[in-house]
Amino acid sequence: MSTGEVRERMAEEINLLRQLVDLATAKKEALFENNLEALREIVEEEEKTLAVVESFQRADYAETLASTELQDFIQERAALLARLKEINLLNQQLLEDALAVVAYSLKLIHGEEENNLYGSSGKVKTVGSQSVFNWRG
Repeated sequence: MSTGEVRERMAEEINLLRQLVDLATAKKEALFENNLEALREIVEEEEKTLAVVESFQRADYAETLASTELQDFIQERAALLARLKEINLLNQQLLEDALAVVAYSLKLIHGEEENNLYGSSGKVKTVGSQSVFNWRG
């Protein structure tokens, strides 16, 4: 691989990582705004970009480039990957929080199978389902 090809390949990899960071940030905003359509589009674009990133074969850049140029590339790539990981962890937490709210809402609507409450004697007693809605009519 020539020096020009290696530089081009490294620039393409950095650009793809920047795109992934931008998509992760957009995903965070869509999660905050509860915009499911935008979230779907972002995930589709993210999958396409990841497919391109995964198609990259790890080449040995050290043989072709000067050490300072290689170090700059490695540092920038590491910074982008760290930022991407940070945003994705936040997005994961947002999704987990949203799922917890949905699960809580479903429990309120349908009632729990059994509610264990403390009775007047201080012992736990099992009470039947207490749904927000009266499903019996």
